[in-house]
Amino acid sequence: MENVLKRITFPIINAWGQRKLDNQNFSKEPILVGGCARSGTTLLISILSAHPSIFTFPKELMAFIKWNNRESENPAPRRIDRLHRQVIITNFPEEAKRWCEKSAQNCRHFGQILNYFNEQVKLIHIVRDGRDVITSRHPDKPDNFWVEPERWVYDVQSGLEFVDHPNLVTVKYEDIVQNYDDTVRNLFDFLGEEYHENLQEYHKHADIKKARGWFHPVKEVHGNSIGRWQKEEYRERYELAREIPGFLETLERAGYDTGAE
Repeated sequence: MENVLKRITFPIINAWGQRKLDNQNFSKEPILVGGCARSGTTLLISILSAHPSIFTFPKELMAFIKWNNRESENPAPRRIDRLHRQVIITNFPEEAKRWCEKSAQNCRHFGQILNYFNEQVKLIHIVRDGRDVITSRHPDKPDNFWVEPERWVYDVQSGLEFVDHPNLVTVKYEDIVQNYDDTVRNLFDFLGEEYHENLQEYHKHADIKKARGWFHPVKEVHGNSIGRWQKEEYRERYELAREIPGFLETLERAGYDTGAE
C-alpha cells in the first residue's frame, strides 16, 4: 500500500516543495465511490465520513474520470493533479488510516481505477431504482429533471460489469434507508473496518453535512422518496423511460422488480 500512496502523491508534492504525507499513516487501501447521480452517492460518503479511520474528501475531485491511453495496459488518470492538490491543502485527522473520494462518474471507470491501484483499492458502487432516479428534480432548476434515463442505464451497466470483483461491493440505496444497520455493518465488513459507534447516529458525527444536491443539511436516513415514480405526476416521465433500450432490463439486473410492468 505504501508504494501506491507514494505513486499518487509524491510527484506533485515534491514539485511544490512539500511532503505533506510524510507523517500521515495511511496504512489501508483508499476507497472510491461511484454511481449514477441522484442514487445516494453523497449520502453514502456522509456515512463513511462519520468513521474516524476514514477521511472523506468533501467534494467530487473528478480525478479518475478522464484517462490517458485508456485502451493501453497502463492507463493514467488525466486529472490526478486534482487529488494531489487536495492532498496538499488538507489537514488530515491523525486517526485517519485511509482516504475516500466520491465522484459519481467513477462507476464508468472502475476497470481503469483497479488497474491504476494494482487492485489495492476498495470500490463501492451504489445503485438506486432508476424509476425514482429519473424523477429527481434538479435543486438549481426545479423545472428540470436531473438524470435522463439513458444516463442511468449507462452508469448502472458500467458499474455492474464488476459486480463479481472481490474489491467491489454493490450497495442499494433502498437497503441503506430501509435496513440501515445491517447494510452499513456489511459495508464496513467489506472495507475491513469495525462498526464504530459513530455510525449509529452518523448524521451527528459526519464530516460531510451539506451538499449541493441536498435540499437540507444531513439528517437521519428516511425512505420518503422510495416508490416516488408511481405518483401520477411522474407517469409521463416513467412511460418515456420504459421505452428506452435497456431500461427495464437494467432494473432487473440491478435487482428491482419489474413484474408488474
